[in-house]
Amino acid sequence: MTAVRAPSEISVIGRAIFREQILPNLSPSDKGKVIFIDIETGGYEIDADECAAMERFMERFPNAVGWSERVGYPYVHSFGYSSAFWKNND
Repeated sequence: MTAVRAPSEISVIGRAIFREQILPNLSPSDKGKVIFIDIETGGYEIDADECAAMERFMERFPNAVGWSERVGYPYVHSFGYSSAFWKNND
């Protein structure tokens, strides 16, 4: 049975596994791909297609405590706005 973990603990473990075990084995062509990591086993799936990676990950690790990263970027997704969106029409 998997222990219940706080989101902050999942984040620390997931990032450590990524940096220490997975990142050294990736190539420059992996930049921008999304990786899903099972923090209990260290198993993972990686793909440029986020949905494909997630589907394979869920199939291989149905009870996983998962963490995801976008290779080479600080976030999987970014949310924000463009200054062009907020034009002042005075």
